[in-house]
Amino acid sequence: MNLVFADPGLLNNLGHHANSCRHIVFEARRRGIPSAVLAYNQIEDFLRDELLAIPWFRCNPYGTYDDDPLCGWLSNFDFMANVTQEDFSRLHGVGRDDLIFLNSAGPAQLAALLRWVQALPEEQRPTVIVEFGQYAGLMPRETDQGIQLSLCYQGDPRPLLLRYVAKKFLSQGEHPWLHLATFDAQASAIYEKLFDHPVHALPLSNRAVTGCRDRTGTRPVTIALLGHQRLEKGFGFVPELAGRLLSLQPDIRILVHNGAPDLCVDLQNQLRAMAAADPRLILDERPAGPELWGQLLDQSDLMVCPYYRDHFISTYSALASEAIANAIPLVVPSRTTMAILLQRFGSPGIVYDDPSDRSSPEIVLQGVMAALHHFDALATRAKVASQQWEALNGPSQLLDTMLSWHAARSR
Repeated sequence: MNLVFADPGLLNNLGHHANSCRHIVFEARRRGIPSAVLAYNQIEDFLRDELLAIPWFRCNPYGTYDDDPLCGWLSNFDFMANVTQEDFSRLHGVGRDDLIFLNSAGPAQLAALLRWVQALPEEQRPTVIVEFGQYAGLMPRETDQGIQLSLCYQGDPRPLLLRYVAKKFLSQGEHPWLHLATFDAQASAIYEKLFDHPVHALPLSNRAVTGCRDRTGTRPVTIALLGHQRLEKGFGFVPELAGRLLSLQPDIRILVHNGAPDLCVDLQNQLRAMAAADPRLILDERPAGPELWGQLLDQSDLMVCPYYRDHFISTYSALASEAIANAIPLVVPSRTTMAILLQRFGSPGIVYDDPSDRSSPEIVLQGVMAALHHFDALATRAKVASQQWEALNGPSQLLDTMLSWHAARSR
């Protein structure tokens, strides 16, 4: 058996793409499974060398290839799907014994892979696992007719395109070679309703990369906001939130990591000015490879995820997963996959309830203040949660599940 890890979004250390690859592929190679990594063809050299990746895909899922204001979304989908199908077609020697994992798929990547595989003779089709790591664009709402899905944002083409691909390629016959999946049961249920096709929940790939120190009694508490900062992650009000916390709590530090500071320049400049005036605010603007990422997690005592609720109802947070794996208490919005994850692992954090999608700084501030008030109890729970994590999640559990799906096809 050969494993092919395919990810057109694998470019650099921003976001979850590189870590997902590390978790799955390094575990497979540790077990002696031949593994190829197919990445975006402009993958940065250092990451290509680390992952032994092959620059392969010509279209990045985050790219814009037609900016027409009326139909750009459709022509972008069409162009990316066609080009990515051609890229998959350059794979030779793939057969029934092989396993392809498509990471963090979008509509065009899903269409491309399904068109390519379905064009192969049935006896030659590999086992395919397609993982959806981004939000579906839909919100579940309770009605008299049961749970119904509605658009999160008018004009968002993502759920429309996903539905179109499913109806075109999944509505006819059975597909024993195909497994659709997310990293969260709630997200899988939403995607399953969208696709009208089974969508499974995989174990989370994240694992402990620190010593999982017990943070009980730690003072000052370092409040952390880490990762690839974007507006849907609440970055728009981080300067206001940080300023209010620093004025209210003398015995804290705030660590803000942003691996892409040029994306929100005005906000980042506000934080730079604040950090110059108050040394308790620590900024780190480096893209985080494995070593730096481990250091940032180890420095963090309380992880704050002030994310847009509607985005994270149907997708997981790698950062929240890593916080639990590494014994770090959390502050997260209600009704999200992050809130469900906290509940599963003994509530090592605070869930704040905001009636709006886009959490306000006042509501998040209340959540952080509550976490500081109960910090020692939350830190004790977080330590216990980290000890439970490995039995249920991590690269080994994830790969075991993938291999069991592959093996079941031969029975």
